[in-house]
Amino acid sequence: MDAMISTKTMPPAQAHDSGAWTLEKALALHDAPFNNLLFLAQTVHRQNFDPNKVQLSRLLSIKTGGCPEDCGYCSQSAHHETGLKASKLMEVKRVIAEATKARDAGATRYCMGAAWRNPKARDMDAVVAMVEGVKALGMETCMTLGMLDLGQAQQLKEAGLDYYNHNIDTSERYYSEVISTRSFADRLDTLANVRDSGIKVCCGGIVGMGEEPADRIDMLVTLANLPEHPESVPINML
Repeated sequence: MDAMISTKTMPPAQAHDSGAWTLEKALALHDAPFNNLLFLAQTVHRQNFDPNKVQLSRLLSIKTGGCPEDCGYCSQSAHHETGLKASKLMEVKRVIAEATKARDAGATRYCMGAAWRNPKARDMDAVVAMVEGVKALGMETCMTLGMLDLGQAQQLKEAGLDYYNHNIDTSERYYSEVISTRSFADRLDTLANVRDSGIKVCCGGIVGMGEEPADRIDMLVTLANLPEHPESVPINML
């Protein structure tokens, strides 16, 4: 699960100034001519970033397979026959070694993902050590470990975690068609714990799961109307 990706997308700067995003407002944007959207996206991008640079991030699966969740899109779920064998949590030294390779190849953010519903208390010391080790390399740190309570989020913040990835996946209406082992509200609770701990939020979703265009719009409206916009918004295609 190693990948090089560009990062740091940002919602239109005028979103907070013009009040809450509505479905109607988002639909108008969704249905705008494609070239107009390209122009708007570039305009917003250039207001916030160097237009000719991207940040390179690398993602590593630190614990693969055997997840008790039944997310319909995920090959790491124990509910699906994918042939993927469950592994134990990686050793800290190995994770730091992989992060060092990523840094030397040009990545400046390192994301570590574990196939868990949520971290157990016995796992937190190792996870914290991973964050501290990657941070010591001079890289931004990111993790995705499933649901977090506020105490766990605060532990990760104290260790130096910069970003936490926890996607809402789709609209609230369609969520139960994709996942039954947790609720849409569970997702939002974790995002609130992450934000309250002072960690930056990486949160987006997935398209291509049988949802309707209205579900994609509703997902984006949910993200745009969070108390604070996510600092990163990954959109994945199944």
